[in-house]
Amino acid sequence: MNDREMKELLELTKDNNKLLHKMRRHAIYGNIMRLFYWVIILGGPVVIYYYFLQPYLADVMEAYSGIQRGVDSVQNLGNQAEGLGGILEKFGIGR
Repeated sequence: MNDREMKELLELTKDNNKLLHKMRRHAIYGNIMRLFYWVIILGGPVVIYYYFLQPYLADVMEAYSGIQRGVDSVQNLGNQAEGLGGILEKFGIGR
């Protein structure tokens, strides 16, 4: 090999090295962006639920339990009325 071919080979090797470093850097950035993408896709709904939906759902659950307590008290009132029916019959009221 002569001097000119060696210089050309050295230039090609340097260009190849630069391209390989760029490709590696882009691959690393691509992996980081892919990780960021999946964190947003999988973590976004969790964050939305925790900060935005949970207070409303807690209020709905509290209202539901209040309604359930009301229904239970009405049922207990009906049971108490059945007990009073026996007492009223003893006194001859409500025949």
